[in-house]
Amino acid sequence: MNDRTKETIKRIASALVALPVYFFAIITSSFQDIPLVVISLVISMICLLEFYQISEREEGKPFIAAGMVMAFLVNIIMYLFAFGKVYGYNSMVGAFDARLMFAVIVLFLAVLAFLQLFQRPLKGGIYSLSVTVFGVIFIVLSFSHIILMKALKDGLYYILILNATVMLNDTGAYFGGVLFGKHKTKFPASPNKSWEGYFSGLLFSMLGMMIINQVFASFFGRNLFTMVEAALIGMGLSFFGSIGDLIESAVKRDGIIKDSGSIIPGHGGMWDVFDALIVTTPLFYYYLIVKGIP
Repeated sequence: MNDRTKETIKRIASALVALPVYFFAIITSSFQDIPLVVISLVISMICLLEFYQISEREEGKPFIAAGMVMAFLVNIIMYLFAFGKVYGYNSMVGAFDARLMFAVIVLFLAVLAFLQLFQRPLKGGIYSLSVTVFGVIFIVLSFSHIILMKALKDGLYYILILNATVMLNDTGAYFGGVLFGKHKTKFPASPNKSWEGYFSGLLFSMLGMMIINQVFASFFGRNLFTMVEAALIGMGLSFFGSIGDLIESAVKRDGIIKDSGSIIPGHGGMWDVFDALIVTTPLFYYYLIVKGIP
């Protein structure tokens, strides 16, 4: 058994263990949707920690503790905004809306500025502050939109469609690259990825989205999207999912490491697994909002 086969077996075994837990937390509405918040918290905070660890430099280090606290608050606010009225939490605060999130972000920035001024050397301050804030916004705020998506009409199905399409893109890209990859993209962030892999992922994502849309129509008697719309969404998710992968690859290459971590055997770190969803989740959510999904 060669190393590539062993790696593939590890990837499959890890998926068989992790996926049921992940999808149970997403699907269940028990315990007032708390499992969804917990899984969003765990994923976003581990991804953020991995990003911070990669980003540590002599010229500056992120404020890890402050970032973790902010990650917790972002997820809680997202939950209260999405489900506060449903479960009666809105009585705790007058209104859970974007203003509360902005207020917390402003407070977060003020705390970071205080920490930098009084606990760190001024040299490297811009780097430390920028990395800390970027991680929270790009990783935590983005991924936690999965909580908002669940609160939409048919939100669970949109989440499942999003996850299935992104997984199909990753699967198609992986096996397409392994089996047919001959022409390297030579992208600075990931020069060894092949065009065959990218186009295989695009094809899997597009066809998968169209098939899933039809399956939904067969079971529930209505289409979530038209066939053309489903194909375009599949292509868009593939493209932006690949952008998420390239962003992570660029950060890892800058940090001179192969994987963001080792928490998931065969896959690497948590960010290695969820890099595509971090980018596609908010984009897909706001597409649904623009489309008029209540």
